[in-house]
Amino acid sequence: MLKWIRRIWIVAGLGFVVFLVWNTQARGVSPTVFRSTSAVRVIDSGALMQFVPAQHARGAGLIFLPGGMIDPDAYAPFLRAVAESGYTAVLIRMPWRTALTEAARKTLWSRIDGVSRNAQPGRRWVLGGHSRGAALAATYAWEHGAQLAGLVLIGTTHPRVLDLSTSPIPIAKIYGTRDCVADSAKMMSNARRLPVDTRWVRIEGANHRQFGYYGYQLGDCSATISRAAQHGLTTRAVTAFLKEQ
Repeated sequence: MLKWIRRIWIVAGLGFVVFLVWNTQARGVSPTVFRSTSAVRVIDSGALMQFVPAQHARGAGLIFLPGGMIDPDAYAPFLRAVAESGYTAVLIRMPWRTALTEAARKTLWSRIDGVSRNAQPGRRWVLGGHSRGAALAATYAWEHGAQLAGLVLIGTTHPRVLDLSTSPIPIAKIYGTRDCVADSAKMMSNARRLPVDTRWVRIEGANHRQFGYYGYQLGDCSATISRAAQHGLTTRAVTAFLKEQ
């Protein structure tokens, strides 16, 4: 009997892991998002996916880090929309989708450095990210802020330990009122670690997972606005920030 109970628990555990992994995959992303057109060129080099306006790109570009374990393609619609608004957007694929180890983080840092130094020389770059990606973006800004034109933190309670309150670069923080993974109370408790002039963008009805295009997020609340609406409001907030840098 105990043997069967053990087997049931193992199967149930494996099934739950498979369920979680399955939900981190990109969902509802049209194949056209990854195709170059007369408006946007898409350049996929493996570690990076660039969305470049076909016409002359405006001011600062965006370097973006995905959420932890989330399929990077889940953020392609957002980054393409940024490019369609006239701003170069670069999606960085994190090592093992999370960059947990020091070695993986160094690899990630080198990818960010490579974009900021070599992609479109002379362009200023804003670093952004969602969830775990935002936490890593905050860490990079704390260590290498002088190399950035700005920082965009989406759906995160970070910085939690690092103090960016004296950071000289402009910072924007975007959050949803229905985000129960990075909930507003925890986020506001860390507000003192950001500059007093941080731009706070509150999106009513937005939850955590709809900042990307993927499935179920453990611990999240249901959004009261559509994914398309949340995507549009996020794009508008980010492009407005890029315009000023």
